Amino acid sequence: MSLGGCLGFAETVSTYFPFSVLGVVSFGLVVAFGALVFQKRREARLLAAATLWFAPLGGVACVVLLWFTPSGAVTNGLWHIQGAVGLFGMGLALAGAIGGSRRV
Repeated sequence: MSLGGCLGFAETVSTYFPFSVLGVVSFGLVVAFGALVFQKRREARLLAAATLWFAPLGGVACVVLLWFTPSGAVTNGLWHIQGAVGLFGMGLALAGAIGGSRRV
């Protein structure tokens, strides 16, 4: 869960303004939730369930990178790679949340 949050966090820092805030906050919370679930706290299932909401919310910033990149931008290919890695991180976070909620 934390690895997926870290990947998503790293890739959404450079997106467009409103979506970068959305991605950074969402994936930052996913990283924090992953650390708390790893400690096997009592509220781990609640935090894993919260990750099921915040990880796709952060994935919206990655989708913006894939769909709405300017056509004349020189770094257009780089933005597509960043968006794909962010979506991969979102998938890892979701898989970790599902696995983490069953483990506790």
